[in-house]
Amino acid sequence: MGCSCIKPDLGKGSGYIVPENLFQDPNKRDFSKISTRFPYPGSTGPKQRHKKPIIDLRRLMYANSEASSATVNDREKGKEDVRLILEVINKHSILQNLDEDSKIALVKNMKFYEIGPREMIFEQGQPGFCFYVLFSGRVELRVDNERKAILKAGSGFGELALLDDRPRSATVRTIERCSLWGVDRQTFKEAVKKVTALNYEENKTFIESVPLFQTFTNAQKDALLSSLVTQKFSNCERIVKEGDTGDLFYIIKDGIVSCSENDREMRQMVKGDYFGELALLYDSKRTATITAIGEVKLVSIGRKSLIEVLGNNLEQILNRNSQRIAVEKSEVLKILSTDQKEAIFNTMRVSIYKAGELVISRGTPKGRNLWIITKGRLRGPVGDIETFSCIGDAELLEDPRENYSVDFVSENESIIAHITKEEIEKCIEGTLNEIQAMNEIIGILKSVQLLKGLSQERFKLLIAALREIHYSNGQVIVEQNSSGDSFFIVKSGKVSVQKDGANIRNITKHDYFGERSVLFNDFKRSATVVANGEVDCWIVEKKDFLNIIDDGIRAQLLKRIELQDDIISFDDILPIKIVGKGAFGTVYLTAHKKATIFYALKSVLKSKVFKYDIYHNILLERNIMLQLDHNMIVKLVKTFKDESRFYFLMEYVHGQDLFDVLADLGSLKENDAKFYAGCFVLMFQYLHERDIIYRDLKPENVMIDEEGYPKLIDFGAAKVIHGRSFTTLGTPHYMAPEVILGSGYSVQADLWSLGILIYEFLFGRVPFGEDFNDPHEIYEKVLEYRLTWPIDLDPAASSKNFVQQLLNKNPAMRMGGVTTNLKEHKWFVGLSWERLITKQHKAPYIPKLRSLTSDLSNAKKNPRSLREFILNEEQCEDFPRNLEFPTDWDVDF
Repeated sequence: MGCSCIKPDLGKGSGYIVPENLFQDPNKRDFSKISTRFPYPGSTGPKQRHKKPIIDLRRLMYANSEASSATVNDREKGKEDVRLILEVINKHSILQNLDEDSKIALVKNMKFYEIGPREMIFEQGQPGFCFYVLFSGRVELRVDNERKAILKAGSGFGELALLDDRPRSATVRTIERCSLWGVDRQTFKEAVKKVTALNYEENKTFIESVPLFQTFTNAQKDALLSSLVTQKFSNCERIVKEGDTGDLFYIIKDGIVSCSENDREMRQMVKGDYFGELALLYDSKRTATITAIGEVKLVSIGRKSLIEVLGNNLEQILNRNSQRIAVEKSEVLKILSTDQKEAIFNTMRVSIYKAGELVISRGTPKGRNLWIITKGRLRGPVGDIETFSCIGDAELLEDPRENYSVDFVSENESIIAHITKEEIEKCIEGTLNEIQAMNEIIGILKSVQLLKGLSQERFKLLIAALREIHYSNGQVIVEQNSSGDSFFIVKSGKVSVQKDGANIRNITKHDYFGERSVLFNDFKRSATVVANGEVDCWIVEKKDFLNIIDDGIRAQLLKRIELQDDIISFDDILPIKIVGKGAFGTVYLTAHKKATIFYALKSVLKSKVFKYDIYHNILLERNIMLQLDHNMIVKLVKTFKDESRFYFLMEYVHGQDLFDVLADLGSLKENDAKFYAGCFVLMFQYLHERDIIYRDLKPENVMIDEEGYPKLIDFGAAKVIHGRSFTTLGTPHYMAPEVILGSGYSVQADLWSLGILIYEFLFGRVPFGEDFNDPHEIYEKVLEYRLTWPIDLDPAASSKNFVQQLLNKNPAMRMGGVTTNLKEHKWFVGLSWERLITKQHKAPYIPKLRSLTSDLSNAKKNPRSLREFILNEEQCEDFPRNLEFPTDWDVDF
């Protein structure tokens, strides 16, 4: 699977041991490992498994040398030209999957080629650049210099070059003088990106203008956008008929329609107008006939599609969204956690009131109930109360011992959600005053790096162990060099931190100190802390803290503290050995010279950054990794630079990559597959909440650590995403259809990759293109979408349902594209998410690893300078020394 793409990082070199040959040219790799995994249930023997290289079109060179003897012009296309090109496009399996607007963009951007007889169009083995439609003449197709076919007018060839720059599989020469329509990959991709992005933004504007959708969350709107279907109607063509039952909602994108009742035109609607919204809520009859005036383009969505994307009860979803908006506007309720709010919403009763109907009668006690207006408007004591408003929320914190003095009456048809104070307290497991205080403390505790990984339940136990102490102005809270066994959070006031009698900094409200004292034995305070005015502190004692966490969690916290040591310098690093080589540099196993802490150091040559113009990619990888702190994601500690290299100092994952683990285990038992799948759901939840798309999930990019837990590595393909991305990037067997087509995608593409991986866990093979190595053949299999299952698999199996939802060609149908929906799937019933995130769940496989003690001992016996070690190990090609880099682009390294 060779490709001429360039990766911004070292691929597998992200802090772990890998075979050196993995970094070689993919066409020259030693695929000597034979997997014991059977290709499918019922197979009779082992199948060779190859590690799969990435396809990355972010930095391709577009020096097109094809059809070099042709004259090329922008000749205007007639109707017959357009018809011919579209006919050819629809014969090709990959191109026919494009939407209609993208096909039109492809046609529009094709240029006219005229070329003489016996001329080369493209040559076998050379990178592909263009797709051609033969307009006149004949060409021959030759493979290994042997004629395989003669193509005549109306034939298309070279379409796979529109996806990537893979070498041509055949030579194409003219037999006689020919004319062709052609388009290169860069032009095509830019055109598709432009039309797709324009459609997306335009449709988004339309959706946001429809009152029915105004309560939708951003994720729900995005899911809705992914499910819209474009339709075209000719002049006088009827779109909907009065009296018919309909389930489609329409928005006019272009053109004009006539709206008539009883054959009488009532009005005309134009771009941006919409009709049929009641069809999404009810099986209602059409109240008018809608007819196209001239050519009309509409986008539509059906009730069935919307229910598949959002859930079974659309009215309930709309009401729930309105409740969320109202609660976020409430100063009393917005501080509740997401789980607490959802518990309240699940308990609320929803009622519909007609215009003039009494909702709350005078004499009703205050502070006993909460009402939320999800639709309509109420007439209250001091004017109207609008939709998305709460009534009674402020009084829930008090005990007013008063009654409402006026009636609250519905002004129009209104929908009101109601819950009692007692029910709220049952939902949140305490009084609002208590929970507000607890949630405030949890928010503060979560800002403490030491505690970020604790679950909600453990935070509650920790809060129960907190005690509050008041300190007067000038009072010493802790003394330098004294033994410490307490952790402090400043609740109010300010304290001064003094070292050797000098004031070094101040700590104010919600800041903390002494966090290491609860973990380290014989800890000596490094500074004196003095109250600067009146101060209140929350304190947790070491014994209480250690009662809350077990040894496993304590070990994790200690490791995270070690990895947060960003004061380490380049000279503090002891080189041990080389563990991998890549296209841009090398990965080394290293250790801290004084502490027994292992690191992976990745070096990247500046000259190659310059040569391949990957400034943005290397900065993006650095910036993404620095913000990640998750116990199943590799941790970047610090970066360095010198005159010739950049360095990434990372957590060293002592383990075995998932590819080799699967080769050892074969197909996984369902519970084992569920364990790994649950871990990936947690990883993606963490990444997607930060708008990070990973884009290259596959077994080769996952390490199984010493505890048997997966660790996500290699963030060279990751991106912070706002809106959509259009780059064809990833590994073909795991790439979502929308990524292959370059038609615009978001984080839902990661969920497709997860579906592929889980299928592979369960059945020992990938579902599409298992027997193919050529990317284009794999793309065709993915886009054909023939998803098959073992004959003996229970059709009702929850694992099948889970994978099937992830492998939906419509991204919006992948659990709505939201990881929280994945966690609630029935397949995960019984899986403790808290035990999983805190690594208390027993892993199905523990790698057998060699100790690193002897390596460290040998390195310490013969210590070498890290720079000298690197220079000795790296025998790289020469690059110009006086490189003109962009000004200050690497200032943060």
